[in-house]
Amino acid sequence: MIVTSIADFGLYTKLHPLFESVDKELISNALLRYNEEILLDGRKLYASPARSAGKRAEDALLEAHDRYIDVQVCLEGEERMGWRNRTECANVAIPYQIDRDIVFYGDKPSMYITLKPNQLAVFFPNDAHAPLIGEGMIRKVVFKVLLESAP
Repeated sequence: MIVTSIADFGLYTKLHPLFESVDKELISNALLRYNEEILLDGRKLYASPARSAGKRAEDALLEAHDRYIDVQVCLEGEERMGWRNRTECANVAIPYQIDRDIVFYGDKPSMYITLKPNQLAVFFPNDAHAPLIGEGMIRKVVFKVLLESAP
């Protein structure tokens, strides 16, 4: 997991070839205009906007992905997220759904982070995460970055 600001995401572009495209989108402020899913490089890189009421920590399930890295960007509100190393998750709440690339766990997070506007978190496949914890409305964009080894 990486937690950083939009301004500092450029420090991580060498970690994945598509991170440079994410950085360009972050710099351009284009994400403020996103109202629907945007394909930036087909299904290799796309952005999904979300606007949702925050939920209670006890109602937020941990989720994880096999094929994609999540770059979750907070635009409005304050978003708290739970985290746990996926290897420590033993309680599958909803089995892996290949079409959505997601599995949900009933385990509790081992730690929490809080994102404020213009901050982001990067979750790799080993990072089980519980997003959208908070009060009031949360507006965000999630970049889905296909892993190089994924088909």
